[in-house]
Amino acid sequence: MTLILKKHLLLIFLALLFVGCGLKTYKLKNGYSKAAINKKVYSNKVKFNESLLKNIDTTVIYEEFNTVSYFGLEATNVNIVARKNYRDPYTNYGVYRFYKNGLFNLFILNRNDSILQKEMFDPLYTGWRGVLYKEKEELKGDLITQVSGTGTIGKITINFQFKGDTLFVSRKNKWNYIYIKRKIPTELLNHKAEW
Repeated sequence: MTLILKKHLLLIFLALLFVGCGLKTYKLKNGYSKAAINKKVYSNKVKFNESLLKNIDTTVIYEEFNTVSYFGLEATNVNIVARKNYRDPYTNYGVYRFYKNGLFNLFILNRNDSILQKEMFDPLYTGWRGVLYKEKEELKGDLITQVSGTGTIGKITINFQFKGDTLFVSRKNKWNYIYIKRKIPTELLNHKAEW
């Protein structure tokens, strides 16, 4: 084999190895959202205790709140829920839903879909899945989500802090987000979480 052919084969092997490093998944009912097949990714749910829910409202969603928006390359200070931030060209925003059994979802909504539908909050239809737990006196969550621009699915650990109607979500040395409690019709949230 020539040296060039060996290099190409090595590159192909490394590319296939990299693509195969994500979690094994299956598609949810919407046809494109994915969930992990192996239940071991949710193993930290053994660290969940109902007392962790004392500051968490499981009958609402917590929707993304913008403090900064980017218009082109320019950053502008704002203080508005993402669903009402019409100056932002990106129309998608996140909402968290917490369940009484310590599980949670991160759903991605689009502000152009102003009429909320039950399937938007159905964990069998859409959404990223997670488990809530306490570790070293911190409220944490393992979220199974897209972890790369190529669509690779993996597990990230995030920190939650609840203060009144506000949820602060952070990932160590990566990012911080704010979410505000929003009451929506209970029939939209009438779903079970079992993973």
